[in-house]
Amino acid sequence: MAFCDWLSIYQDHHGKQLPLINDGAVWAVDANGEIDWRTDKKLDHVGSYDTKIRIKCDGSRVTVDGNISRFDRTDNIFGFTVRECVMRVNSLLKEFDLPPFTAQTEGYRGQKRVVDAAVLTRTDLTENYATGGVNELTRLIHYLAGQDKGRRATVHQYGDNGVTWNEGSKYWYEKIYAKHESLGDHVTPHLAEWVREQGIARHEVSLKARYLAQNNLRHIDNWEGQDMDNIVYGRFTEVLTRGTAVRSELEDIPGRLGILANAWRAGKDLWGDTTYSERTRRMWRKQLLPYGIDIKQPSNIQRLQTRLQVVELQPVAAPAWYWNKAA
Repeated sequence: MAFCDWLSIYQDHHGKQLPLINDGAVWAVDANGEIDWRTDKKLDHVGSYDTKIRIKCDGSRVTVDGNISRFDRTDNIFGFTVRECVMRVNSLLKEFDLPPFTAQTEGYRGQKRVVDAAVLTRTDLTENYATGGVNELTRLIHYLAGQDKGRRATVHQYGDNGVTWNEGSKYWYEKIYAKHESLGDHVTPHLAEWVREQGIARHEVSLKARYLAQNNLRHIDNWEGQDMDNIVYGRFTEVLTRGTAVRSELEDIPGRLGILANAWRAGKDLWGDTTYSERTRRMWRKQLLPYGIDIKQPSNIQRLQTRLQVVELQPVAAPAWYWNKAA
């Protein structure tokens, strides 16, 4: 089951004078000594187990961002829905005498009555997959490093630890990585051992402000009854299923596709071969993707050797003991 890690959210409260919450400010002064501009710094609110979130209020706008699913917890192997994360944030806002984030609230801008609502500017959704062990997880990462996600979504590999797509984008960003390498210092030994034994691959999709706005996901009530699995696993998980349905050697790929597959393995740049039309090359790519071959990526002998060993990924639910463990 998919869940939420990170939230960035703000809400305006017109007509109210809220407590000022910040960690100082940065400003510029013009030649006459007048303040040209001022930016308040967010306050780091520190919780237990080396966790923190950032809070700011300028008197009318409340802003929060951070890994709320991880806050005050020893780990975040499993977490909460978007709406549950908002509820966790709201419980923290009480400590600062700040109003909660809501679907809407009424206030006044001068003499005009206005309706404000909380706005999400970043939402990170994630899912855990079992690969069967650390060795299998390493092979998966090398395999996925050879899979393209589109003309603008550049792929980056970080050794045996992870792969990213569209890194640095202000629209969406995706990664899959070895969770046992990022458990932190406070995870229980039993849970750490379970993560390694399962070979947990962590798949995360960071949805930025423009994506949320364009896909009608920027307000809290947009997530009412929303199945996060459908959001994540619409366009973002197709790459995880490539090559898992067919286990044949390249020589067993039939007909013309087999010839193309072996040419790709031998180092031929099929995608860059302009003697064929772009339509033809796109058709080849679509037909070869189910075999785990992405002709937009150069052939790599290590990836080729591990492709046939990739097991079908299994989404992992929290074990019965997880939510009952000591905090």
